Amino acid sequence: MLSKPQYLYQTKLIIDCFPKEDYESIPKETLKYIEDNMQVDSNIVINPDISLEEQDIDPQTWQLLQKIADDVSDREFYEEYKKDVDEYINIINEQNDGFKARIDNINLSKDCLKLQKENLKLPKAKELIFGYQEVISNKDEKIKKLEEECNSLKEMLNKIPKFVRILFLKNKKVKLLEEKNKR
Repeated sequence: MLSKPQYLYQTKLIIDCFPKEDYESIPKETLKYIEDNMQVDSNIVINPDISLEEQDIDPQTWQLLQKIADDVSDREFYEEYKKDVDEYINIINEQNDGFKARIDNINLSKDCLKLQKENLKLPKAKELIFGYQEVISNKDEKIKKLEEECNSLKEMLNKIPKFVRILFLKNKKVKLLEEKNKR
């Protein structure tokens, strides 16, 4: 029975005899662990020309080789499984992109309808704005006309003799208007 560093060395010798493709399929962490913890022993020799069954291989080496083989096959299985899952995810993402595009189109259509309704209100709003602008621009002219009329009424009232005014114009509003204009 070999010590742990020795059977790790024996495992390394066997792995070094693997074809390149098989050697590269072994996880790098496993190879690093073996190389870091093995102890070179000149008494341990592996002949690549003779099958492993015919050589004196330690049982712990066989167990480690079996574990490495299981890890490699599990890894290959999961890589294949991962490829299938990634393909499925890509298909789902493409479908989601299609659904998102449809939803965006629906939302854009709704927005277009809202804008069309709002655009129908624009001519009415323009008419109101132009009407307000006209009223505002004519406001000063109308105020001047009213002031002129008020002044002409004042002049006419002032021409009527005072006693006639008192008799016929008992309306307080006229008096108040007259008083306001004096101020």
